Amino acid sequence: MKLILVIILGLALSQCSRPGDYPITTQCQWVEDDHRSLNLLVGADRHHLRNDAVTAEDVAIRWADNHYHLLPQYEQRRDACMTSLFTGIANQHRVDIATVRQYSRERDVVFDVVVMLCFGFFYAIGAYYVCVWIMRRFTSDARGYWIMAAVLSGCVALVGVLLGNLASIVVEGVRLNSGHLSYRMARIPWREHWVMLFACGIIVFGFVAMFVYKRSHEAQII
Repeated sequence: MKLILVIILGLALSQCSRPGDYPITTQCQWVEDDHRSLNLLVGADRHHLRNDAVTAEDVAIRWADNHYHLLPQYEQRRDACMTSLFTGIANQHRVDIATVRQYSRERDVVFDVVVMLCFGFFYAIGAYYVCVWIMRRFTSDARGYWIMAAVLSGCVALVGVLLGNLASIVVEGVRLNSGHLSYRMARIPWREHWVMLFACGIIVFGFVAMFVYKRSHEAQII
């Protein structure tokens, strides 16, 4: 089962565009062989525009990091380069520049769901082993088991959120093939919805604790 989830994640990574592969242009000009107009009512065209917009944003960030890192004019130069690239995409595909900018902020929902499901699976496995460890120490003390489970549920959920946050940053860097995430880290769902994920971690831990308790109780009866 673990192997299947790893394969699914690998497929998601291989199918996503890799903005970091696009070379940095010295004049911040968008260069692309495809000059056709895009019909945003067509899914393939929306996907194409999103990939172009995300790539342009990545190029602008890498360009600014290379030329103006830690300088006062960094943000101004980065935004100017990004606007130039967005304008090039808009002119090339005959769409509005505001639309290009909007698409640059859109996430790949399928990719995000796959990442969260994979980590959720491994979190549940980790919670299971923690609950088994608790049960071994409170085999004949149900009250002690549930008190310890309640205390550790928040701790395990917090560790899960922290590890998930770190893993999501690493995976995002691999997806973009870029070490220049910059402000885009704030868009990663794991960072944006960490409170909800923390609550979900506690709930999942509770269900796992009930499963372990029920299985242990049934084994004692037999």
